[in-house]
Amino acid sequence: MGVRRGRGGPGGPGLEGDVAAYFRRALETLQEGLSPEELDLFAPNVLEEAAAAGAGAALDPSGSRLLEALLPRAPAAALSRVLSPLVGGLGGPAGHPLGARVLEAALRRVPEVLGSEREVLGQLEEAVRRQAEAVRGEALAFARHPNGSFVLRALLRALGGCPGGDPPHHPPEGAEPKRKGAEPVPKGAEPKPKGAGPALKGAGLPPSFPLLLEQLAEILEENLPSLVSPPCASLCLQAALEALRHSQSAACARLCQALIGYLVPPGHAPGESPLVSALEDAQRGRLVEALFGAAGPRCLRGLFREHLRGRLLGVATHRLANHGLQRLLDHAPRDVVGEVLEELGPALQQPLGRGHPGVLTALAGACRRHPPLQPLALRRLLELSVTVPGSLLLQHLLHFSDPGPVLEALEALHPPALAALALSPPGSRVWDALLSAPSVPPRTRRRLLRKLKGRFLSLACHRNGSRVLDAIFASASPRACAAIAAELAPQRPALLRDPHGRGVERRLRPWLED
Repeated sequence: MGVRRGRGGPGGPGLEGDVAAYFRRALETLQEGLSPEELDLFAPNVLEEAAAAGAGAALDPSGSRLLEALLPRAPAAALSRVLSPLVGGLGGPAGHPLGARVLEAALRRVPEVLGSEREVLGQLEEAVRRQAEAVRGEALAFARHPNGSFVLRALLRALGGCPGGDPPHHPPEGAEPKRKGAEPVPKGAEPKPKGAGPALKGAGLPPSFPLLLEQLAEILEENLPSLVSPPCASLCLQAALEALRHSQSAACARLCQALIGYLVPPGHAPGESPLVSALEDAQRGRLVEALFGAAGPRCLRGLFREHLRGRLLGVATHRLANHGLQRLLDHAPRDVVGEVLEELGPALQQPLGRGHPGVLTALAGACRRHPPLQPLALRRLLELSVTVPGSLLLQHLLHFSDPGPVLEALEALHPPALAALALSPPGSRVWDALLSAPSVPPRTRRRLLRKLKGRFLSLACHRNGSRVLDAIFASASPRACAAIAAELAPQRPALLRDPHGRGVERRLRPWLED
């Protein structure tokens, strides 16, 4: 197969007609679906042809889509042969809209094949090193280039040993759109897990990779003001933080401090918080989120206590800043999580009402990492107006073989809160589960019922509360039912005047007549 020179436009050569036709037919075959056995025969042949075609395969519409689909599963030898002709600056495939995505796919595969045989690994390391050298000469241009930025991000993660691609995040305003067309999955094969790859940080990295990563990070650090926008440049800085943290590089702390100095300059007016202002900004907020993920506990503690403590409710209810709070909770040490819980816990209903349930989820996840905080977290969560999804979740938890933590939180509620739970439509279903779940100890039920003493009339004259009261009479002991009847007996006229109360009165009649 041949390559036609001089007809490919910017980025490299084009393909001969028969070569382009081969890749077009191969793409059609892949899109029709292949079994795992067929794919094992198909992929090596196509990758071999792509390596022979050089850069032209990555610049061809069909060839580039084929390579994007096959490179994530390519063995080290094939990956090395395909990658080598693609390396270079923005004048080559790295600056081409198709070539950049192929180069990105190849670099993303690198951390996942680092355990290959030494000879192949050496060739692959050399190709990555040459790409890093090419990027280093024009790193800022790569970061701000709509195509080159994909290459730079993938290169940074490859040098840091990060498996997979971009981490999940909320869509920022003005962000680059996701490229259409998902990677084909062969017939009968399981979908590839997102982020599959080496789990150990920095494990098996070639010795040159950490040094190259730190050199690129140093260039980015020197150009911080130019990396806040456009979004593609900001994403490169975020990738650098992720790669440095993953490789446990000492340069991570330096880049974090430089970013803090830029985003949170000293000398701000009293009462103002430049960190909160940054979180409320679509572009700078993404950088703060990446900073929270890379900074250590001491740094996070200092940022929280200087800039966020006392301002959490405003942050949690802001449409953009709440995402930053979620990232902080994902990485914060126990004392910071505890302070967030104490300050924000009584007002958790507000971010939920604004449509930001992720704040509650992140707080619950943080408390899951720190068990001593769990009882308070459950108590705060149960003081909210219970929603339908929350009610369903609690019902499932109460039917666990050991619902102890949930029961402890329910017992810690004040009597008015327990009564309010019984009066709300979803909360009444939680009471149903409390009264019927076989894993709830009878003694716990009795303690919870005693907390309703003095409030049975309000339950009896309410649509949901009366139904809970019916469930109590269906499951409680005769002694408990008699005690409730004794409380309601003097209120019989009030029960008869209420449509719901009349039904309860009929249910209580055997005890009332006694």
